Amino acid sequence: MPTKIDRSKVMVTITEPARYSSTCIIALLAFIMFVTVTSEFVVMGMLPMMALDLNISLARAGNFVTWFALAASIFGPVLSLFSARYSSRNFLLIAVLIFTLSNFIIALVQQYYIIVAMRIVQGALLPAIASIIVVEAVQRVTAEQRGWAISNVNLGIVMTTILGIPGSAMLANALGWSASFAALAVLGLMATAMLLMMIAPTHQVAAQPARALTDVTWLWRGPFLRHLLLSALIFAGMFTSYTYIAALLTEITDSQHSIIGWLLMIFGISGIAGNALAGRIVDANPLAATAGVALLLAIAMMAIVPAAEHAFFLTLVLVLWGGAHMAAFVINQVRVMQAAQHAQTLALSLNISACNLGIALGAMFGGYISERVSIEFVGYAGALILTIALITTKAMLLCKTANVSFIEEETRT
Repeated sequence: MPTKIDRSKVMVTITEPARYSSTCIIALLAFIMFVTVTSEFVVMGMLPMMALDLNISLARAGNFVTWFALAASIFGPVLSLFSARYSSRNFLLIAVLIFTLSNFIIALVQQYYIIVAMRIVQGALLPAIASIIVVEAVQRVTAEQRGWAISNVNLGIVMTTILGIPGSAMLANALGWSASFAALAVLGLMATAMLLMMIAPTHQVAAQPARALTDVTWLWRGPFLRHLLLSALIFAGMFTSYTYIAALLTEITDSQHSIIGWLLMIFGISGIAGNALAGRIVDANPLAATAGVALLLAIAMMAIVPAAEHAFFLTLVLVLWGGAHMAAFVINQVRVMQAAQHAQTLALSLNISACNLGIALGAMFGGYISERVSIEFVGYAGALILTIALITTKAMLLCKTANVSFIEEETRT
């Protein structure tokens, strides 16, 4: 049995073998992020195929995204609090193994309700996994390198958009969508073996058990809750259209599934630049960076349908969309970490849950638009939500500026 501890209140001594540098460990954490996040988003490149094979509507196939995200938003914080009582490395091992087993089951038992059940299990674990990964990475660098560490961990998410989703779509087109889940299960086994080899259990000294309740109370305040609301709005706008990107590109370009994989790869490759740029600029002013990325996403989503008539403009819009999409992941994480200096692990978990609530709502809204109006309008619907997020960000910036001015005035008097 693992020893019960509280990670948020303990002194941690990292005991990995000296031959593995912090850069190597962060690369491993990025790979684990790739496997788990690809497991969440893999269905997006295969929704038309899965809907056809399972004899369900496109909107119902979108529920594979919705249920995963809802489980993350509802159960994620609870499991994150639970995980804080155990070694982060041991919890990560168990969670990655559960992801691996779930992907194997989905590949073998191709039934709608079994898939939904496995997606719920995976979704519940994702916030704890992602928050542990980010905190573990940040602990291995200086305070000035925090944005760099997070952006490097988020390369796992970038690779999801470059290789995970497009590669899964191509593999599904060649061998069937179940092959993509089987491939993810194999990658999960590889991640587990590397985790066992490269990261030794941390030695931690348990502290007062009341700290977790203190952290929850400290975070349950208006300013921090507004950051969670903003994260939910941003991701709802993003995933209203991104959930159905394969179906949208198929419709507006009249292309075959094999071409869609390459278009998704263009989207993903542009995320490298967005991720790197966000890691460099976000620390200075995360709220301003949030406003900028919301504006760029809204523009790209509104432009995607008109741009489809010309290959050059379509590529340009996909590059803009993909870059802003990946930047949003880094910016939202750093913004929340700065807003919750005293309880970063729990704050990140709550933020991931808020983001997944946004993903669930966005997937449902996009499914509604695609069924009741047209798939071509999901981009406009996403841009509408992002406009609301932009207004919210501007209001938070004004409040922050007014508060700083008030504090300065009080200091002078």
